[in-house]
Amino acid sequence: MLLTKNQSLDWSKDGFLRIESFFNVEEIKNLLDSVEAIESCGTVDAIHHYEKTHDGIKPSRTENFIHDHEGLQKLFTTGKILDAVSELFGEKAVLYKEKLNYKYPGGGAYIAHQDAPAYDYVKYHITCLVAVDQANERNGCLQFASGLHEKGLIGLDSNGCIQESIAQKLEWKPVPLDPGDILLFSSYTPHKSDGNKTTDRRRIVYLTYNALSAGDFRQQYYATKIDAIQSKSTGKISKIGHFQGKTVNR
Repeated sequence: MLLTKNQSLDWSKDGFLRIESFFNVEEIKNLLDSVEAIESCGTVDAIHHYEKTHDGIKPSRTENFIHDHEGLQKLFTTGKILDAVSELFGEKAVLYKEKLNYKYPGGGAYIAHQDAPAYDYVKYHITCLVAVDQANERNGCLQFASGLHEKGLIGLDSNGCIQESIAQKLEWKPVPLDPGDILLFSSYTPHKSDGNKTTDRRRIVYLTYNALSAGDFRQQYYATKIDAIQSKSTGKISKIGHFQGKTVNR
């Protein structure tokens, strides 16, 4: 068992769980090297998204990249990340999707939302966020509304996000992270993040899993997502309209 009794209780109570220093110094360095390679667009068939910032056009997100990075594929689909997520499911988990969010200086915010409306095929997912750089309130760390993960979908608007009038009434808790920390959260846990107000970039890897018994839908997910949002007219980086940055095509 990777999780302590208190960690399991916090997960059940809040719908999210931070685990500090999940990765050691060498593991963080290897992860950083891989992220730098992905950011340089050296990944075949990956989905790259860009936004306009005050420093020019910058990457906002890369998805569908593990097939070109053997080390990352092993790290994300075997070992302690998969074990921790499987513990929370109570059964073996399988990777549903992976993405790298960059959030350069001036990078856009993500308004209050739940992930579930953006995901097809399976009703319940768990995401493991891996901090590559330090994440804090100034550069746009995640903020959560605790204890609502068992309430289902909350007041969705036409963009698939939480209605602003409802979001304003929720109590939001920022969760800062250091490189090597992980943050686990349910696809029904309300969360958001502000834009990056610093002069440094803030990169985070997001790994989303579902219970293996529900099926393996990773390839199917990316096939349908490309069809849904890769049109030049959508202006979206997801199936929901939570991203507030100024998307551009490149």
